[in-house]
Amino acid sequence: MAGRQVRLDNRETIGFDALIIATGVAPRRLPDSDLAGVHVLRTLDDALHLRAALPTGPRVVVVGAGLLGTEVAAATRTMNLKVTVVEPEPVPVRRPFGDRIGALVGELHRDHGTRLRCGIPVRRLRGAAGRVTGADLGDGTTLPADVVVLALGSAPATRWLTGSGLRLGDGVECDALCQAAPGIYAAGDIASWHNQRFCTRMRLEHRMNATEQAMAAAGNLLGDAEPFAPVPYFWTDQYDTRIQAYGIFPPDADVRIVHGDPVDGYFAAAYGHHGRVVGVLGWNTPRRVRTSRRLVAERASWTALTDTPALRSATVN
Repeated sequence: MAGRQVRLDNRETIGFDALIIATGVAPRRLPDSDLAGVHVLRTLDDALHLRAALPTGPRVVVVGAGLLGTEVAAATRTMNLKVTVVEPEPVPVRRPFGDRIGALVGELHRDHGTRLRCGIPVRRLRGAAGRVTGADLGDGTTLPADVVVLALGSAPATRWLTGSGLRLGDGVECDALCQAAPGIYAAGDIASWHNQRFCTRMRLEHRMNATEQAMAAAGNLLGDAEPFAPVPYFWTDQYDTRIQAYGIFPPDADVRIVHGDPVDGYFAAAYGHHGRVVGVLGWNTPRRVRTSRRLVAERASWTALTDTPALRSATVN
């Protein structure tokens, strides 16, 4: 982008006075995963190809138990398919929610007949005649598979920016205004920016954030000069359960039930970090978690919360 120009693959150059970078992310893959029957999910075509592969009743292996992987597992298991989820972490959705909520999500899947292989990585995929036949695991076992869905997360699409002079870490590094350099902003999955509300740098791959950050970046490009400091919001629907979350969920956060009980299938939990409420999570409690959002927005004191029972730990197999 020397001279405030963008050079295209066909060598055409486009000059600019201001620029917003919104090239998103690319899905991570396993080595040698270019086999028929192996799917990723980023585009509408990806979804249509996966849907077309399912009516024949294949054995499905989902690699990765984050939000995407567990949603795919729930959807395919609802179709009465044989589904196995493989995850190197000890519980599903550990990164967004931590061990204890992750263990509850694991129980939810086992209760619906999904097989979980947690704490085990996939070493490689097996194939015959160009089609996937299974997955070799780190414990020496092999899972037979007709369809494999890779849900291994994504990497920011920043390769084209190498040599641009912009700071590239986990995405395009921006300030609190989403500005990466004078006149250059980033928004959406690719943007790593300083969220002043939480005093931390973050990069979010949530639809709601992409929408809100695009508007904020465009406004600041036009002169608003307003820090982008949202309370992140995302949700996941799995089987008959909706999990909604506001805020951030550090791995070393304290967790406390503030309403309901996991045993009853509905509850709200608060996450505390450095003496403040930084996140709230609702499990089939949409109204309660929306109300609890103010605890995060107002940076409520963690010690001010009413003493409530600690979240029960669930057994992890």
